[in-house]
Order: sequence, then structure tokens, then C-alpha cells
Amino acid sequence: MNRRTIPAFGMSAVGQGSLRQQGITVTSLTDTVRDPGRLQPHYHDFFQLMLLQGRGGVMHDFRDYEVRGAMLLFLAPGQVHALRPRPGFTAQILSFTQAFFDFNAPPPSALFELPFYDPAASASHLRLPVRALPPIVEVFAAMAQEFRAAERGAAEALRAWLRLLFVRIARVVEVQRGPEDRPTRAAGLVRQFQLAVERHFRDERPLSAYAKELGISPNHLNDVVREEVGQSAGSLIRARRVLDAKRSLSHSDLSVSEIGYQLGFADPSYFARFFRRETGSSPAQFRAAIREKYQAE
Repeated sequence: MNRRTIPAFGMSAVGQGSLRQQGITVTSLTDTVRDPGRLQPHYHDFFQLMLLQGRGGVMHDFRDYEVRGAMLLFLAPGQVHALRPRPGFTAQILSFTQAFFDFNAPPPSALFELPFYDPAASASHLRLPVRALPPIVEVFAAMAQEFRAAERGAAEALRAWLRLLFVRIARVVEVQRGPEDRPTRAAGLVRQFQLAVERHFRDERPLSAYAKELGISPNHLNDVVREEVGQSAGSLIRARRVLDAKRSLSHSDLSVSEIGYQLGFADPSYFARFFRRETGSSPAQFRAAIREKYQAE
């Protein structure tokens, strides 16, 4: 079997290089298919937002989704993804760096306050009802025109349009949630826990350390998490470690032992047992299967 890794791609070389150098491009599926490799599984070190319309497929971090109608796809750095277009399928693609979005704003980035780029969130896509589509399409079209023209002040205009787009998307999210799904105190606690997991998942950190950081008891933390998401707090920690392991097994040619060390496992055999227990296959079996699948596609 070909031992190739999943490639990392930079921003598409479309349009004005000066805007790309500042961290923003606005492209389409037409631009993407000029390089067929971009339709295969790959990842980026920047963010993307795609407006997908028609019928097709999406793979996002080893999960497959069908596109029917209109859908927004949110991609953060490191997430493995691929498009599977069918006849009539279209995609408008915004690529941007965190530095472009933040500009001179102090940390933490406002990106991670958005419900769709929250690193603790599980949702990677948003299906758009017909009535919600025109305001979103309007901004994508305006950004495409601004990017093509590349006139003086284009970067500032694109940054403003991008923020307006996020406001409009957030409104759609709020409508789809409904009044019964408004954030609660418990949901806020779970989000704080998930963000803490995002910071520390590579450490061998007991649940009690997370609970102490949040100022509550381990039992209370576990009860709240289970009530909100239907899983134990420990299962969320393990799931995040497994996802990082899957990405490393797919992205790199590091050995299984090296990936285990990278994830904070001092004993490679313990890492292998952990991965098999959580996924049903060994790290080597997963690596072979996922690469065979990608090559077949």
C-alpha cells in the first residue's frame, strides 16, 4: 500500500496575491477542481467557510454527510475534509486565517465565541432553510466581487463582510435552536469544561483537575455533562484524544509509538489498548483502512 500521508494545502492561488498574503481568499468549486487533489481528503492550517448547494457529499473529520439543498460547512485548522460533488453541485469558499479575522484585536480570538467555530462544538455544518439563504448568498456574492476587484481597502472591506456574514449565520442558528434551546447555566458549564479539555487533552489529567479548575466537584461535573450531552465527562475527554490520534495517524508518517508519546501516553502499548478500546481497531489497522479508503475514493 502507498504510505502517503493526507496532504496539507495552502490557500488556492486565485486572485490577487496581496490579499492571499494578508490571509483571505474567496474562491469557488470551479477554482478548486483545477487542482483535483483538493477534492481528495486534505487539511489546512487556516479556517474555511463553504456555502454548498445541490447534491453531493462531504467528509469532515472521518464523518460523512450528504448535501441536499443548501448547507454551510465550517472548517478549522487541522480538520480532514473532502468534497464529493455531483452534477449541478456548487461551492463558494471563504478561506481566512485567524490573524486576518482578529487583525489588531487582543486575544482571546472572537472566532471561538462563535457557535460554529467553538472548538468544543461538535457541529461542523448547518443546513439552511430556503428562507434563510438569500441574506447568506448576498454576502458571499459581495465578498467574491470585492476579492476579484482587489481595490484599495479590499482587505478591510472583506473583514467587515466576513463579520457581517457571521452575524447573519448566528441569527439562523438562534432561530433553528428555538426558545427551549437557549443557553442555560448548565450548558455554559459544559462549554467551559469542553474548552478546558481542548487546552489539556494531551495531558494525563484526571477529571478532578478539570473540576477544580471549574470550581465544582467531580461528581457534579460528571452529572451536569451527562445531563447536557448524554455522555460522561470522561468519555468527552477520551473522544477528543481519539480524534487527535486519528488525525495524526492520517496526517503523518509518525510511528504509532511516536503518536502515542505526542498524545501524552508514556507507554505505547497502553496507547494502543486505549485506541482499540475506544474505536474497535488498533492504530495500525485504522491507519491502513482510512488510507485505503481515501485512495479508493
